Amino acid sequence: MNDALFKLPLFATDKELAVAIVGKERAAMWMKAVIPVLERKGFPRIDPLHDGRPVPLVWKFYDGYFGITAGFNVAAPDGEERLGLWKRSKQRPRDDKSKLNIDGNVQPILRFMVNHPDCTTPDVIPGAGIYRMEKLAKLGAIVEIDRNSSGARQWIVTDEGRAAVKR
Repeated sequence: MNDALFKLPLFATDKELAVAIVGKERAAMWMKAVIPVLERKGFPRIDPLHDGRPVPLVWKFYDGYFGITAGFNVAAPDGEERLGLWKRSKQRPRDDKSKLNIDGNVQPILRFMVNHPDCTTPDVIPGAGIYRMEKLAKLGAIVEIDRNSSGARQWIVTDEGRAAVKR
């Protein structure tokens, strides 16, 4: 764990945590897009009495996230039990990875964004423009985050968007 996280108070705001974890430049994006995803995976919630997240639990969360508490050779989660798998079903398994209907018009843009997560503005994404970015956002493949330092709109890929690219 980095020193910045250890220097935080016992209960820290999301902004303090973001700066300590991903740095000042990426803090706004992390607070808006990453915290909701992490909360679904057990990231500590804000304590209403202290108006902040308990930093020791954030350390513990990241220890588990990196596999430190489980040990390095068992850090990956065990797979789902599927008894009877040896008995092949006559039905083809459905691909439920993505329910998004991404057409060929915006698919290359989404694929580029997945492969280049640091490219968040339409001016650096081949074939992208505001209209196509908004179309991907309406489909749920990307989400708009804060504007960058030059005022350009920025987007990042959602989990559903990544799943759509994988299929």
